[in-house]
Amino acid sequence: MSKKTAAPEFVVDVRALVKHPGAHRHVTLDGTLPGLAMPVARVADDAPIHVDAEVESVVEGLLVSGEVTTRVTLQCVRCLREFEQDLQVRVQELFALDPRGAEEEGYALLPDDRLPMDTMIRDALVLAFPSAPLHSPDCAGLCPVCGADRNVVDCGHWADASDPRWAALAGLGARLAPDDPVPPAGSALHTEEEDDARP
Repeated sequence: MSKKTAAPEFVVDVRALVKHPGAHRHVTLDGTLPGLAMPVARVADDAPIHVDAEVESVVEGLLVSGEVTTRVTLQCVRCLREFEQDLQVRVQELFALDPRGAEEEGYALLPDDRLPMDTMIRDALVLAFPSAPLHSPDCAGLCPVCGADRNVVDCGHWADASDPRWAALAGLGARLAPDDPVPPAGSALHTEEEDDARP
C-alpha cells in the first residue's frame, strides 16, 4: 500500500472497474499542481490543469489514455523574456492494482480503489517542456557586450559582438589560401608562348 499523498483533484474512484477487465470510464478532471518547474519552463502554482482521459480495466491493471492541457510560462533562452503558451500532452499509462507491482511510485491504486493521476500529470508535463524555448524564431537575443535586448534597441555593438569561441579560427581562412590564386571556372588560361604565337 502506497503512503504517497495524492492531489485530491486528480484522484478517481475506480471501484466499479477493478477486477472487471473490459470495463471503462471517461473522466474529466480540473485542478492545480504546485511545483511544476524547470530552469526555463514552469506551470504556475495556480494555473488550471485539465485532464480528459479514458480509464480502462485490463488484466494487468488500469490503463489511462487521454490528454493533459495547461498554460506554461517559458523563458526565451536568447533574450530571457518570459512568455506563455498552451501545452497539450498525450498520455497513456498503466496503473498497477497493487503498489508492489508498480514499476514506479505513483503508478498504482491507492486504498479503497482510488486512482491517483497527479504523478502521471507531473511526469507528462515536465517531459513535454521545451528544453530551449524561443519567444520568436528570429529572436536577436542579448548583446554580449552590454546586455541590451537586441529585439528592442540597437546598442551599436553588432559589429563588435563576434563570438569569442570562434576567435581561434579567425585567421584560418587566410592561412589555408593557396599561394597562387586559382582562376575562376571558365576563365581563359594561356602561356607566354601562346601570346608570342598570336598575330
